Amino acid sequence: MSKKQPPAVAAYAQAAQNCRDIGQQVGVRNCDNDLNWRAAELVAEARFNDARNAGHSVDEILKAGRKQ
Repeated sequence: MSKKQPPAVAAYAQAAQNCRDIGQQVGVRNCDNDLNWRAAELVAEARFNDARNAGHSVDEILKAGRKQ
């Protein structure tokens, strides 16, 4: 029943999930010191901006990022 996400929103959702996956591996307290997590965070921020520039609302983007 879930509808397909627009590509820019789906890209952010996947990037946000990548951050969570890395955070789970290294521990939340260690994220800022982990180069992989920091790189993933930059990607997630870029995908968020891409989705905003494509006309999607902040609420829509963040909601998609939490669903994965």
